[in-house]
Amino acid sequence: MTQTLTIQLSETTYDQLKRAAELTHQSVEVVVEQSLLRGLPSLLVEIPPEYQPDVHPLLQMSEAELRAEAQRRFPAEQWAEYEQLLDKKKESPLSAAEQVRLDFLRRAADVLTFRKGYAAVLLKRRGYAPPTLAELSSATWRFRPACAS
Repeated sequence: MTQTLTIQLSETTYDQLKRAAELTHQSVEVVVEQSLLRGLPSLLVEIPPEYQPDVHPLLQMSEAELRAEAQRRFPAEQWAEYEQLLDKKKESPLSAAEQVRLDFLRRAADVLTFRKGYAAVLLKRRGYAPPTLAELSSATWRFRPACAS
């Protein structure tokens, strides 16, 4: 099934699409559809549905907000509690309250991971270079404009 969408394009944009279509021996419609597919935030589809509402707001964030999101860290005290509960679970069953807490911490860690990863993808699409492995190993790192490499 296909859908029809009518949009207004500048003459310059249309000329670029038409030229791309000529060069690739495709219709303008195919070039437009391929361009849209490449430009859509496809990673959101790959995120499990239960986490998509947590990640979707990143699409509206500024570059500064995305950089801050990409650098967020899971609070050390919560990580220690999470590991403690995992270790305890290996030895004996957790109480109902402990299992609820473990589930909460696991979800919080998952949300943070998905948000950080998606923020990095969005920054890359907006022209920012991701940090190098050496930069990631340091205590402070920053996304930087790709042209400042």
